[in-house]
Amino acid sequence: MNKEAIIVGENYECRKADFERPIIGEVLQKTDEGCIVNVERFYGLDADKINENDGKVLIRYSEVRGIISSQCFFS
Repeated sequence: MNKEAIIVGENYECRKADFERPIIGEVLQKTDEGCIVNVERFYGLDADKINENDGKVLIRYSEVRGIISSQCFFS
């Protein structure tokens, strides 16, 4: 995704190159290099990498896959 399309405060699915699986997190800040994401959901394989940074990870804009809706309806 491009920088302009990403909204601070929204949750996104991200596929960081050095992580085993996708993560989901809230965008806290946008920078020139990417965005700072507070990781909310992840697979256990990446726990050490996430814990090293207190749950905050720099994600390049090309690694952001899409917005995750906070409003879900199941019937």
